[in-house]
Amino acid sequence: MTSDCWPPHAYVPGQTARHPEGLFDPLKTGLSDVAPSDLQNTSAWTSGLAFLSEGYFWEAHEVLEAVWLACPPNSPERLMVQAVIQYANACLKGRMGQPRAMARLMTLSDDLAREAMDRAGGAVLGLHGEVCNIMHKIVELGDEDGKKCI
Repeated sequence: MTSDCWPPHAYVPGQTARHPEGLFDPLKTGLSDVAPSDLQNTSAWTSGLAFLSEGYFWEAHEVLEAVWLACPPNSPERLMVQAVIQYANACLKGRMGQPRAMARLMTLSDDLAREAMDRAGGAVLGLHGEVCNIMHKIVELGDEDGKKCI
C-alpha cells in the first residue's frame, strides 16, 4: 500500500472530518479482471484489512466495498468480504457509542462468514473461523489511541 493512500486520521461520522474524495481510488482500481480466488492478493483487500487492524473502520469499509463489487454474486468470496465489511461497520458503531448496533452487526458478520465457509468448504480469501474472532485478534494487537473495536 502506498503512503499516499494511508488516511491521515480515522473518519468517524459526526466526529471527524471526512477524507478528500478519491483518496482511496488507487487501491480500488483494476479489480474487475481479478479472479475471485486471487482477490486476497490485491491492494484493496490487503489495505482494507490493514485499515481495519489499525482502527480505520470507515476507511476499511470504503476500500473493501470495491472488492465486494468485484466478487461474483452469491459467491463465498462475496459473502466473506461482506462479513468483513459488516465487522468494520460494527467496530465503527462501537466507536460511535452505539453498542446495540455494534452487537447486531457482529452477529451478522459471523453469520455471513459461516455461510461463506460452508459454501467454500473451508477458508475464503485467506480467512477461516468466525470473522469477529479473527478480526478481534487483529484489532486487539494494538489498543493505543482507541484503535480497539470495543
